[in-house]
Amino acid sequence: MNIAPEQLRRHVRYFKRRGYRFSLGRDLTNMATQSKTVCFTFDDGYLSTLTHGREALLAEGVRASIYVVSGLIGKASTWDGELARPLADLPILKTALAEGFEIGNHTSGHQWLGRLPAREQAAAISECKTFLEGAGAGLTSVCYPYGSLNEQTVEVARDMGFGVGMALGGRLARLGDEPLALPRVVIAFSDAVPMLIYRLFMRPLLKRRPH
Repeated sequence: MNIAPEQLRRHVRYFKRRGYRFSLGRDLTNMATQSKTVCFTFDDGYLSTLTHGREALLAEGVRASIYVVSGLIGKASTWDGELARPLADLPILKTALAEGFEIGNHTSGHQWLGRLPAREQAAAISECKTFLEGAGAGLTSVCYPYGSLNEQTVEVARDMGFGVGMALGGRLARLGDEPLALPRVVIAFSDAVPMLIYRLFMRPLLKRRPH
């Protein structure tokens, strides 16, 4: 969600110490092969992600998946209203791409896909896909803004050739999950390593226990 660069580095080092493999989103097509794997994702393509966040990850030798809104690249996050912030421009996205980061599909205009008919969902995803292909991104994963999807979204993404789709869900992805609707755990600014551990491993177990 948002995190200080040094805190991000601490999170990376936590997974390194425990022998985790770092993956990009596009490579998560088969959950059976993803034991002890972690994938860092950043939605929206904020300029701060492509500067401070990217620099922190490069310092640790790790790459991440960064999902961009093609129609607003180099502009501002209009969906944030009065809190709108600068979005990365194309040159810095291409630099990150050359460094091994995944620049992925986050629609053309940050649309709530779950509220749209299939035709409009397809247009939002397709426009971003065309842009990314033109920028040299090649095969990427797709990330649904706000984690919003409906029963048609997965089929729309599959028909376009995507193998992985990022949703939300507040738990770790596991064997049997639909690869085009993988759950993710949101990490926030104040989450030091103990809270990271709680969010990833403890809270999901507490939610599953009977009261």
